[in-house]
Amino acid sequence: MDPSRKSRIIHISDLPQCPLPALLGPAKQSACFSICNERLEVDSTSALRYLLDPPNPVDVNLREGLDRFLRLPRADRTFQRARRLDNVFELCLASANSEELLDAEVVTWRGILTKIMVGKKLDLNVSYYRGVLYLEEDCPPVSPDSVGTYMGYVLIKLCVLIPKHRFEAICSTSNNFETDGYNVDLHTLWNTAITRTLGSLKILLVGEVDCVKPGYSETPGPEHYVELKTRKADGQRATIPNLPRWIIQSRLLGTPEIFIGFPDSTGVVRSCTTVKVDTLNPAQHQIDWGARVLHGLRDYCASFTFDGEPIPVWRVEARKGFVNVRKLSALEVKMLNQGGVARDGIIPLSFIESFESRGSLG
Repeated sequence: MDPSRKSRIIHISDLPQCPLPALLGPAKQSACFSICNERLEVDSTSALRYLLDPPNPVDVNLREGLDRFLRLPRADRTFQRARRLDNVFELCLASANSEELLDAEVVTWRGILTKIMVGKKLDLNVSYYRGVLYLEEDCPPVSPDSVGTYMGYVLIKLCVLIPKHRFEAICSTSNNFETDGYNVDLHTLWNTAITRTLGSLKILLVGEVDCVKPGYSETPGPEHYVELKTRKADGQRATIPNLPRWIIQSRLLGTPEIFIGFPDSTGVVRSCTTVKVDTLNPAQHQIDWGARVLHGLRDYCASFTFDGEPIPVWRVEARKGFVNVRKLSALEVKMLNQGGVARDGIIPLSFIESFESRGSLG
């Protein structure tokens, strides 16, 4: 088989190559990091937010300050979603639980596995190094919904408390909460690293957590996580959606609750509700599909040997019901990695050198 040609390695109609059903093992928070002022802080809770009780009645206008928000440069109105795994590589080396993180067989962002499971069209760059499959998204699209993004983050501002410092602007660099309270900074984030099993695979998933309950400070762990969502009220009715994406993304990090605000057509939140995630059953076939994709990709990439050659990068087309794979050419890899840190495959050389030095010391 020529790895440079596109190959369909998984189809929904194929016999599964891994035991099913693929059960999700217990979620454990093994590490975390904060991103503040474009700086990564490993094992830090400086960007952590705590859930607050909203006003009763709520009657908060999520569109307040929207005009000023829309006048900001586009870069400040767009959530810069992580494309590369560089923060995760740094986390794996610098965390106090480094050995536990490095024991994973699959490493990726939570959002990528969510999209695979729900069948969303997804293009990935994948490398396989020393028994571990690394997956990152290739050029994720930017959401054009600036209004929806703004309203969602104003709700977060309403419902969370930032310890030790004021809530920073979500799409602005202003730190003056008193005068710029409705500016928002999409680039201040707290991320958790969850280790768990998916079927027989040990996986490391890293994803953003909107906020936590106060009990987190005593016993840090996913049992205190809370997802914050908004859902436009249908007339006078506030209906709770049973969206597969909400369910899967909460389940993958072990988040037990989703807090939902229901704005009306003018953007005013009239009511809120809390939904227990364990009452929203994920479709087992979606979880099984995610396991099949990870198993299939890992087995496929492991079947090729490239002794003395650069680590390959595979372009993976994950679609609803099938997966295509193609090995990128040397020129394509060079174009992918240009302008950034030095890499072998999609993996920073600094990570490889540190990993190898650990092995030689062991």
